[in-house]
Amino acid sequence: MIQVSFRRVFSVVTVFALIVAVGGLAVMAQESDDALKKKYAPILGDYEFDMEGQVMLVSFWVENGGLWGGPEGQEAAELTPVEGNELKFEINTADGQYMELEFIKEESGEVVKCIVLGMGMEMEGVKIK
Repeated sequence: MIQVSFRRVFSVVTVFALIVAVGGLAVMAQESDDALKKKYAPILGDYEFDMEGQVMLVSFWVENGGLWGGPEGQEAAELTPVEGNELKFEINTADGQYMELEFIKEESGEVVKCIVLGMGMEMEGVKIK
């Protein structure tokens, strides 16, 4: 007769439950990312900001259950939706800067630009097709 200790069974069950839970979270995050990609499809992509003759490329994408954006080669920040407006967002950067973003649609309903307010400036970026 094989004897199995209660601790060993409990440990195996606990580890199995954690594996299932983590796997479930990964699936949920993927489903969430898929839903967010669909929701934010008009916004996602690259925008060119002309800053006094220098062009800065800023990309927006969905990752880990959130909408992210950032200039090429720099740290990204998560965008927080502004309640009541599907095209307005806020960003609190890692270095403590606060910015507001608004994506602008043309008459056809296509998002064509992004306006960023922050650090005492207003910047306009044009969506790259």
